[in-house]
Amino acid sequence: MGITATYDHRHRRVMAVAEGPVTLEQIRDHLEEERQEPGLGYSELIDARASDPDLSPADVRVIVALLRWLGERTRLGPTAVLVSTDFQYGITRMVEMMVEDVCLIKPFRTGADAERWLAEVGP
Repeated sequence: MGITATYDHRHRRVMAVAEGPVTLEQIRDHLEEERQEPGLGYSELIDARASDPDLSPADVRVIVALLRWLGERTRLGPTAVLVSTDFQYGITRMVEMMVEDVCLIKPFRTGADAERWLAEVGP
């Protein structure tokens, strides 16, 4: 199913939903869509609870490199990722640690915690 996103330009917010197997190509497509919209600098809430990351360690390195490349060219807004499994949490946490000097990405188990964090860090 992939990743679908809606953009609220007035509030500078992206709401995305990831469902089913999520691949490197789908993540690339999502980031490119955000770049074109433009929405990379917006706060983003990704609901990935119904997704199953289909990512190898090499894919994670590519995602990190892509985020670094984008972050060198434009400001990236904070991204909260809602997860439901330890695997999703671990992947998101790994990316968080590898890009913490470029952008803010953080996994959450509840929407309330994610929203609270996004309000604190702002766009």
